[in-house]
Amino acid sequence: MKKVLMIAALLGLPQAAMASQCPVPYSEFEANIPHIDMAECPDNQPNEDAGFCRLVMDGKRAYVYAFLYTDEEPCLSAISKADKKDYFFRP
Repeated sequence: MKKVLMIAALLGLPQAAMASQCPVPYSEFEANIPHIDMAECPDNQPNEDAGFCRLVMDGKRAYVYAFLYTDEEPCLSAISKADKKDYFFRP
């Protein structure tokens, strides 16, 4: 959970700082945050040509992490709360 919070805090960087460098490259996220690959991002944002999303479960909470493709490697661009019932359902 601490790593998830640290990544979320990094998104608080000013836009100018984010434009010059990637606050969280996908390789760091992939290696350190347990996640589920998503077939597509919610509302198709970003679309498959621009990036991809990963779902992170944290107890009763869920988050969608959006990554955008860059010249180097994909870079974290947004984190949004998700409703677990949108991804899992109980019979």
